[in-house]
Amino acid sequence: MLKIFIIGDSEKLISELSELLKEKCDICDELDDKVDVVFELTNYDEEMKFKILNFIESKNTGCAIVSSSLCITALQQAAELSDPSKLIGIAFYPGFSAMKGIEIAPTKFTDEKIIETVKSMFEEVEKQVMTSPDRPGMIAMRIISMIINEAYLVMQEGTSNKEDIDTAMKLGTNYPFGPIEWSEKLGVELVYNILASMLNEFGEDRYRITPLLREASISSRITS
Repeated sequence: MLKIFIIGDSEKLISELSELLKEKCDICDELDDKVDVVFELTNYDEEMKFKILNFIESKNTGCAIVSSSLCITALQQAAELSDPSKLIGIAFYPGFSAMKGIEIAPTKFTDEKIIETVKSMFEEVEKQVMTSPDRPGMIAMRIISMIINEAYLVMQEGTSNKEDIDTAMKLGTNYPFGPIEWSEKLGVELVYNILASMLNEFGEDRYRITPLLREASISSRITS
């Protein structure tokens, strides 16, 4: 049984991942040189992310690092490590454990053994593992964030309200949640930062953040 250690700035994600893997892995309370895999769950706080990566290396130079890479690419993170081959990106967001699949994003440096280890770990908990490009948002969250952004624009323009937007999308597309509801479940600050990362990466207007979504993100930080 693999020994794993989970760390990051989101207690919610730590709890969700622990619950998902507790039957298949030995979840350790401390990071030492006996840990096989470390999960790093910080999504958008770059300073915190790199600080934790440095901490991991100071405690265990040989473990695989599976790091959430929705806003900060796996390659950016690997560049912070003495051995970039041990890091692989993954898409962790609130509610990920309820989905049938999970996205991983290896870099060109990621060791093949680590890719296979991570795939096997999640296949054992009945997840379909998909390999995604190492880009902000990966695949699912990139598309969902853009839909959410457009929904906030519709609401900002006064074309429709939250309830009708959510109802129309659930009935029209069979999505499990409406886009405004989805933003609240994911956290508007995460959605904002995924879009900001995509805008920075690609520089295209389609990723420009709707002012209403920007305001919601700021409000979320103030009230949290």
